[in-house]
Amino acid sequence: MDERELKLNSLSRYSKSSAMYVLEEYGHCEVPAGCGGVVLRWRNPRNGVPLRMWLYTNGDAEMYLDGDPPPSGIPVISFGEHVLALELALADPAYTVLNFAAFFPPDQPRVRVTGPDEPRVSIVSAADGTWKYTVREPGDGWKSSGFDDSTWSSMVANDELQPPEDPQRNMGEYRYEAAQRQGGAGLGVSEAATRVWIRKTFELTGGGDV
Repeated sequence: MDERELKLNSLSRYSKSSAMYVLEEYGHCEVPAGCGGVVLRWRNPRNGVPLRMWLYTNGDAEMYLDGDPPPSGIPVISFGEHVLALELALADPAYTVLNFAAFFPPDQPRVRVTGPDEPRVSIVSAADGTWKYTVREPGDGWKSSGFDDSTWSSMVANDELQPPEDPQRNMGEYRYEAAQRQGGAGLGVSEAATRVWIRKTFELTGGGDV
């Protein structure tokens, strides 16, 4: 028997499918209003990919995607070139400055996707020369595509986490491990600074690691 066959007194009678669109089901704590509900969303897979983001930073940080803060922790990102930018309040060369992972499909069982198959997408922090930083305040446009960061330094591998102030409430380690599970690597800087600016340019082409 087809699992989608209609059954008496079953919610499956209201199920929907499409050869062109993707139906996403967000349950429990993925719902903006809080735990316990469900949100359904139709999405056109040709318009982009919803990337689940995990970010660890050693200190306060502001994150931007193409110049603006991401609208959510799972923003739909269009295909093409993009810039991930971060401004951190502190950088200690002895410890990890950041660990980042953005990926699709989601790894939470609370998110279910029904529709056309889509390729895996992964954008992760790595000491590969594409994650650039400066400790000098950059000029206008540093958060956007086309900015010249050729004089910026490359971030270096560093997986030494700074000890938390309260080990019983260590959300930083939780975020670090969440990014690490998706392939993100701890990155650091070569000099101490009270403020650091970071850029990562990537192109979303519809599949594969970026």
